[in-house]
Amino acid sequence: MAKRRLTAEEATARLVQGAQAAVGRYVDGIRNTDVNPMERAASKASKAAAGYADAIASGRWQRGLQSATKEEWIAGAVAGGGSAYTSGIQAKQGKSARKLGPALDATYNVADRVANMPTDTVQQRIAKSVAYQQQRYEASRGGKTGGMR
Repeated sequence: MAKRRLTAEEATARLVQGAQAAVGRYVDGIRNTDVNPMERAASKASKAAAGYADAIASGRWQRGLQSATKEEWIAGAVAGGGSAYTSGIQAKQGKSARKLGPALDATYNVADRVANMPTDTVQQRIAKSVAYQQQRYEASRGGKTGGMR
């Protein structure tokens, strides 16, 4: 018997409800981070999008990140982040539903394709896991298994 699957609207409603309930966790997560996000972001310069190329090459990107301390980042994120997180999620319900629909379809399609693969041995379970991961990767890139983007 197939499991009931969420529609994009149901998934979006759950996302909004979860966001509303998670503001405290969001703020706690910011206050209790063990890493300096500016340092982490600066270490990812080679992966920055093409739009950052000039700023990175000139040093503006790194100087901008280094101009704030971890404490300043925490203070700014806590002061405006909690309410902005919830209102941002709420404001983007339509877009979320539009994007979640194809993403859920792709996820469910991949799950359906691997659902009946055998799992009696470790090798079979590994093969099923690999098949699922490969097909999800292809789906997320618009490959032969149906794109999400």
